[in-house]
Order: sequence, then structure tokens, then C-alpha cells
Amino acid sequence: MRLRRNNGRCAAALLLAGCIALSGCSGTDIGGTTGEAFDSYIEELFLEDVASDALTLHYTLAYPGNYGITDYDVTLGNYSVEDFKESYAAMEETLKELRGFDEEKLTEEQNLTRDILIDSIETDLSVKDLTLYHEILGPTTGYQAQLPVVLAEYTFRTERDIEDYLVLAGQIDDLFAEIVAFEQEKSKAGLFMPDYAVDAVIDQCEEFIADPGNNYMIEIFDDKIDAFEGLTDEQRASYKEKNRTIITMEVVEGYEKLIDGLTALKGTGTNELGLCYYEDGREYYEYLVRTATGCDDSIEELLARTDNFISESTDEIYRLVSENPELLYEFSDYEFPITEPDEIMEDLTSKVSKDFPEPPEVNYTIKYVHPSLQEHLSPAFYLATPVDDIENNVIYINEKYLGEDSMTDLYTTLAHEGYPGHLYQNCYTGSCELPLVRSLLSYPGYSEGWATYVEQYSYGISGLDTDVAKLASLNNAASLALYAYLDMSIHYRGWDREEVAEYLDDYGISDAEVADEIFETLISDPANYLSYFIGYQEFKRLRAEAKDWLGEAFVLKEFHQFLLETGPAPFYIIEDYMQDWAKEQG
Repeated sequence: MRLRRNNGRCAAALLLAGCIALSGCSGTDIGGTTGEAFDSYIEELFLEDVASDALTLHYTLAYPGNYGITDYDVTLGNYSVEDFKESYAAMEETLKELRGFDEEKLTEEQNLTRDILIDSIETDLSVKDLTLYHEILGPTTGYQAQLPVVLAEYTFRTERDIEDYLVLAGQIDDLFAEIVAFEQEKSKAGLFMPDYAVDAVIDQCEEFIADPGNNYMIEIFDDKIDAFEGLTDEQRASYKEKNRTIITMEVVEGYEKLIDGLTALKGTGTNELGLCYYEDGREYYEYLVRTATGCDDSIEELLARTDNFISESTDEIYRLVSENPELLYEFSDYEFPITEPDEIMEDLTSKVSKDFPEPPEVNYTIKYVHPSLQEHLSPAFYLATPVDDIENNVIYINEKYLGEDSMTDLYTTLAHEGYPGHLYQNCYTGSCELPLVRSLLSYPGYSEGWATYVEQYSYGISGLDTDVAKLASLNNAASLALYAYLDMSIHYRGWDREEVAEYLDDYGISDAEVADEIFETLISDPANYLSYFIGYQEFKRLRAEAKDWLGEAFVLKEFHQFLLETGPAPFYIIEDYMQDWAKEQG
């Protein structure tokens, strides 16, 4: 099964692109099932899957030996049609075994895990005949853009980690050859990407390998080797030379293979518009939306909800401005009182305790995206920690998005990535000792929805004037809604460039180049913005339901604690368990 690990905006979100299978535990006797048997089953499931490739293992477990994992293949994994077939076969076996457990004999926590696993497998199996619709490449979220960051942040805890890293880096050329072969199959099926998307990926690859000898993967590796204790000078020099050779040879060759392979396929794409123009495109898009949002509403329902939100937000903005005409001028050049990253993090940490439970004590480091990747990575992202080492966290800031002095919305950006966003959520939930198998599943609607939900919350504690903060929050949420609405309209309704431009013009965005850029971004990464907006809306909806059920007994901090302790999952599953929680609160 292609397990989707929860990494928020983490560059490791594509660690599992090698078609890892949630494999059935052969020989497991589940007759007369009990809670102990279920715990043993999901533990075995985790141990089998986490060692399927070395990147997954490294970013999930800091110390695999503590879990009995000492012998594993050092591989980036594979990416082929055959791998998908094997993965789906394993899913079907696992689904059968999970359904064999009697839910009446399981605890509430065990049933939650079982429900989540079954839902995840059923969702992925729904598109088992649409393998060639999957796309691993893209200018921003594509594997080729994120893999260098994942490898650069590969932590060296032991000397074996150094050796594993060098093996993995040396496999990039082989893996990219597999990806090119997969893209060739997509081309034969008429499912290859449009030329403008090809050009964007190629540009990113060319920029990354433009100066191999000064590639940041060399600089970062050298720094980590210098800081690693216990090596002789000869060992340090040897490791550095090996890495330099791998980066300037195998890695460069891998990116060149990708560039050449994609260049040869240019012009074979049959569709420059949304997914709905492919034969099974709407069905595949429905799958993407469900996996991106964790919401089971129909796309038509989501379109109506999003449109309604945009209308209500616009009306509220007009109301605020009509009551205070000076507000527009104040909003046009507002600045947050705190602009330094470390000071922002300290301020957020001190203020969120009112409405959020106390997090575990952890460390964090703020780093900046290397210039060679700035053009193609997000404004900021958080790298999730292994489940057995939540103490050391990293947040990246992309200086491309910084203004003359600071990123205009750096305060709320760090709320999204840090406290009480991804870092906080990852560490708090990680301290709750959820079943390890859940760490292999990704629910971007939950993770990005949570981060967006608390980002909106942070405007109110930022120190901005109340009305300015409210206007900025409304503007931010409405912008996300706009992108989400366009995403669904392009890929489900079939809107073209002109229709997108007309819609944007209605909201004051009249620049044709901007409209084209938005259109191409949404084409290249379908359903991505829905994780943020629909996820955010689902958290708001759950909060409204909880308040309605509990009335005066509702406590925001306790509601947040329930969400964090439940952990990432589809919202329709969380809602079911929230009813029991509400009864306990009442």
C-alpha cells in the first residue's frame, strides 16, 4: 500500500513514493480475535512496512534497533506499474485480515486504529485500475524537488546512518530511470503532463544541477561530518570525498536522465486542462479530494460550501471596511509587532497555553532554504521528527518570500509551521503513544487543516489592531477558498484558462499572467489547496458541532486536546468518536 505519512508541509511527504505495501501478516492466526491479537497484528504490520525502504525507516524511527530492526535493505524503493499491482494485492489481503477482527472485542482505541486502516486501504483500492493517473513529479511538491531536502536533512546519529545515506544518494539515478519509464507508460496511455508542466519540472532540475561542485548537498554533508563525533581525520576526508563523487556523478546523472526523459516526452500530452477531460479523470479526482481532505462530502457539496464561505467572507470584509474606511489603508501596509523568527516562536509558545494543552518540551531549529531550491519550494515547511525522537525539530523558511525586511506574514507562517501548528501537533500527538502503524499514514486534510486552523487563530494573538487582524484573517482564508474553488472547478467542472481568468477578475485579480500562473499551478498539483481550506473548514465544523452538543460545558482547550489525542484521521471517523467524547464531557 502507498502509505501516506503525516508530515505536514514536510519535504519528506514523498518519502513513501516507492509504492510501499501495507502487507498482510502471513501466518497470523486471528481466529477468536482478542485485543492482544489485534495489537500484535498491527505491530507486525508496522515492523514489516517501516523497513520497506531506508528513507521511510530513517524518518519514522531514529533508533530502529530498539524495535528489533537491525537488518534492512538500504533502498529508495521502486516506482513502477508492477510495484503498484503488488501493492494493491497486499492491500486486499490486509483488508481481509483487518475485517476479521471482531470490533466488539476491541477497545475504543483499537477500533479507531482498525477503522482508520480499513478506510485508508479502501480509499486506495478505489483507484487500483487507475495506476497511470498517479503523478510523482511536479515543480513544487514533486519527488525531484523534495528528495534533495529529505537527503540533506538525513540525520547522522550513528556511523551506519552515514553509510546508508551514501548508498541512498547513489541510487537516485536508478530510481529516476524508473520514474522516466513510468512517465513513458503514462505517455502511451495518453496521460502524460502538458508541456508547460514539463518545462517547469525540467527548469527545476536544471537549476539544481547547474553547479554540481557547489551543490548544497555537499556543503551540508561536510558540515554534518565535521560535527559527527568519533571519526578520525582520514575517515572524515574519505566520507566527504565519497559524497562529493556521488553528488557530482550519480545524482547529476540521475537528474540528467530525468531531464532527457521528460524532454523526449514533450508534446505527447493529450490534455492541457483539468483531470475531468481524461476518461476516468473525474473518478480519479474524487479520490484525490478524499485523500487530500479526509472529508466524504461530494465535490458538488464542497463547491457549494466553498462558494458560500467566499460570499460570507466578502460580505464581512465589506462590512468592516464600510464601518471603518481607514481600515483599508491600515491593512495595506500592516506589520506584525514581532518579526524575528525566534522571538515569534517564543511569543506564540507563551500565548497558546490559554486554548491549547501543554505540549511536551522539545527543541527546534530554524533553517533557510538553499538558493538553488527557493524557486520551487513552499514559503516555509516543517520536517516531522521520527516517532521515537520528537525532541529535535526543524522548520525551513524560504527567503524568496521575504520582503525587504521580513516576510509580511512570518508571524502567522510560524504559527502554521511551529506553535500551535505542525511542530506542536506532531510533538503533542507523538507523545500520546498512538499505535506506531498510524505514523505511516498521512492525512493532509488533518495536518494542513489543523495548521491552517491555528494560523487563523494566531491573527487574534499577534498584537495587531483587532480590526486589522480580523481583516487579514478573512483575506487569508478567502484566498485559500478561492484557490480551492478554482481547483475543483478546473478538475471537476472543466474550467479553462479563460473561465479562471474571468472568475479571478470578479475578485479584483485582473493580471492575465497571474491568472495563467494560478491555472498552471492548480493543474500541476490537483487537490493540494483543498487540504488546507477544506481541512480548516472541517475543524471549524467539528468545533461548532461540539459547542452545539455541549453548550456551556464546551471548553476550547479540552476540544483541542481531544483532536490532538485522537490524531490524524479522516474527519468523518473523528466525528464518530467525538460523539462519545462529547457524552463523556457532558
